[in-house]
Amino acid sequence: MFRKYSVLLRMKYVEMFAYRLATIVWMTGAMVQPLITMMVWMNIDPDQENAFIFYFAALIFVERMTSAWDVWELEREIREGTFSYQIVRPFHPIHWAIAENIVYKALFLVILIPAWGLLAVFIPALRLDQISAAQWLLFFCALLLAAVIRFLFSYTFGLLGFWVTKVTALYGMFEAVSLFLSGRIAPMSLLPPFLKTISFYLPFRYMVGFPIEILTGSVQGMDIVYGFGWAAVWCMFFMLAVLLLWKAGLRKNQAVGG
Repeated sequence: MFRKYSVLLRMKYVEMFAYRLATIVWMTGAMVQPLITMMVWMNIDPDQENAFIFYFAALIFVERMTSAWDVWELEREIREGTFSYQIVRPFHPIHWAIAENIVYKALFLVILIPAWGLLAVFIPALRLDQISAAQWLLFFCALLLAAVIRFLFSYTFGLLGFWVTKVTALYGMFEAVSLFLSGRIAPMSLLPPFLKTISFYLPFRYMVGFPIEILTGSVQGMDIVYGFGWAAVWCMFFMLAVLLLWKAGLRKNQAVGG
């Protein structure tokens, strides 16, 4: 398995650098929305400027480390029939998607960490000297769970392409809900009480917001335990969903490719 993954990672690395311009445009575009939202909140509440700077900088990092786009690729491949070529391979197609995700996130990691360090020299709000070792450990565990949940969420919707012609339209609706309930539009603490309560039981918070809450210290004690518990529940739920949809989808699939 390790040897196969090393080959897949090399292939995806070469593939990503074959489309360097598209990769750069994608990277740049992904940062625009959080930066605009940050400036809006800074104008609404100037007294919290430093908190907003740190929060939305962390949001950019977490967003890139958890992003998933497999629903778009799966929908297209299933609709066009090219997914049939992947089905007959001895290696499950999900491993190709995992390898692509790892390469993409590793590339962003190499860019974002030095960029954060450089900006922290000039922007005191970005300095990390107040974050404890325990916070870092919990943050990285939550970040890993968030990446897994978001990937499985996207892959689950992608597999619905065996039954639904335009599954990205359905996925887009959930993405719109996720903007508000995941902490991407505003910190979770600023949500109305009703929405904040709902967000605790839905997967969106654990895809983005929960790791940031740990990093900023806005979640403490048993709330962290409950957060990891719900994240684990959603992780297992989507694992099961992918497994069941994959088996049912193979029976449904009739495309021959071309």
